[in-house]
Amino acid sequence: MRKSSIKSQRIVGVIHELTMGGAERMMVNILNHFLSNGDEVHLIIFKNIGTLKGLLDPSIAVHDLEAISIKKGISKCLKEIYKIEPNSVFTGIGHLNIAIAPFIPLMKQLLPETQWISRETNIVSLQNQEEKYPKLFDSLYRKVYKNFDVIIAQSEDMKRDLEIHYPKTSSKIVLINNPIDISKIEELADEPIDNRVEDNQISLISVGTLRKRKRHDLLLKAFSLLPINYTLMIVGSGAEENNLKALSRELNINSRIHFEGHQTNPYPYMKSANLSLLTSEHEGFPNVLLEANAVGTPIVAFACKGGVTEIIQEGINGFSVENGDVYALAKTIVKAVEFGFEESIIRDSVYRRYSKTTIMKKYENIFYQREVDYV
Repeated sequence: MRKSSIKSQRIVGVIHELTMGGAERMMVNILNHFLSNGDEVHLIIFKNIGTLKGLLDPSIAVHDLEAISIKKGISKCLKEIYKIEPNSVFTGIGHLNIAIAPFIPLMKQLLPETQWISRETNIVSLQNQEEKYPKLFDSLYRKVYKNFDVIIAQSEDMKRDLEIHYPKTSSKIVLINNPIDISKIEELADEPIDNRVEDNQISLISVGTLRKRKRHDLLLKAFSLLPINYTLMIVGSGAEENNLKALSRELNINSRIHFEGHQTNPYPYMKSANLSLLTSEHEGFPNVLLEANAVGTPIVAFACKGGVTEIIQEGINGFSVENGDVYALAKTIVKAVEFGFEESIIRDSVYRRYSKTTIMKKYENIFYQREVDYV
């Protein structure tokens, strides 16, 4: 394999589909980046659907497996990889990573020069408990996840969780935070929206899928403790939407809450808000906090596992709150609104640490196998 050259690598990304999500967006961004470097880039996709398809560079070779499930398409996937003969194979979401892992030893016999790279998206030991067969997933992670040459963890919490619960992976783990394309976010944030917040109101926002793990129910309970000049925009859709709307009526706060639904471009909403909130039980590495900071909006979040306390620099770009403490959340929201954050300092806090340029250099070190001492 070419270890010294940074050009003419043959890179394969593997993803289930390109619906809106952090893992899918990262796959698109990474593949587009390496194509711009002059590499030959392929995407193997189990089902070629999703709104993110339009963001994929058209020069990337797309191999649609037309598979109804990962289980049904895994053999086709491996055959495509064998035909392409890549320098690197990159998979970017947990259930797909663990589906491919058992076959890597065989594939290494067929393609001895190929490097196998996975990117983990969650705190694995916690995520496995949410699967249909948690013991099976735990067993697979313990036994076969080590087959990857490199395992990219997004946060210190994620890295520690892998080391503690799946120790055979320890020597393979590299910590690389998520990047954000700040200039693109700033451009999108200037698009007009129908802002229903009046000048005398304090606008709060929460952006994310409406599912139980995000604990929007605790957010609503905290919001019910705030003064009546506070409003809340909830941007996102999901299984919990009806339950949350019912809870807002029960708490008698529904007139101050705007359920905006899924928004392909949430950034104008973030920019219009005084404060962005996150109340998850656990995360992988919440890009939504970085994105809010990128448009100058401070953040308040539960200090859950998954990178929140790495992102938040107390009093610089936001505040963290003890996980699950509704009363502390309400008090901290008021504190943050009155604090007087500076937009330029907030933006700089994410640019220095998480800009696309900074993070993609770390991915280049992996894909191009540069000799780097990772900490």
